[in-house]
Amino acid sequence: MKTESSARVATYHHGNLPEQALELGLAVVREHGDAAIALRGLAKQLGVSAPALYRHFSDRDSLLAELAIYGFRALRQRLQSVEQAEPGQALVDIGLVYVAFAQDEPNLYRLMFGGRVLPKGIHPQLDQAGREAFQVLEESVARAQAVGTLKPLPLSLVTAAAWSLVHGLSQLTIDGHLPMAEAEPQLAEGVLTLLLDGSRNRHQQ
Repeated sequence: MKTESSARVATYHHGNLPEQALELGLAVVREHGDAAIALRGLAKQLGVSAPALYRHFSDRDSLLAELAIYGFRALRQRLQSVEQAEPGQALVDIGLVYVAFAQDEPNLYRLMFGGRVLPKGIHPQLDQAGREAFQVLEESVARAQAVGTLKPLPLSLVTAAAWSLVHGLSQLTIDGHLPMAEAEPQLAEGVLTLLLDGSRNRHQQ
């Protein structure tokens, strides 16, 4: 999916209507949040009839789900780019990448994790995209445990702790609850290192 920096008026000319609708929808979400999404409004901006758009998206939620899928895939791609040579540092780096994604895409991030808007179980492809992004973190935790960097606790427990931390940190960051925005990367790294230290296998140090 190509992206636009703002929700400017677009006109559809014999192109891929679903793709163009998603591009425009992403621009609207980025600028105004998911509450601003309306299929009829997007159709008008694209210069097509509402029924033409409804042939591709059964309702507003189906389009929002596609946008959230795009977000999870983009997040997964970023997480996969983290160097894994040193498993302990990789966990910190993955956390930093995760928080940075939320900072770069605050409204999209809110949509991705907005269970009230897109409940689990309603959109299977969205649930799968979320699991695939989560799996990158889980695999990193497993690597750290395999080399003795982390305690041999249940993988699901350690992964849930790590995810809870980075998600909470991300939410606090994008909602403006953390002071000194310019120091956020250092703050995030410090908090993530505290988690790593608390989970470290002391016998392997």
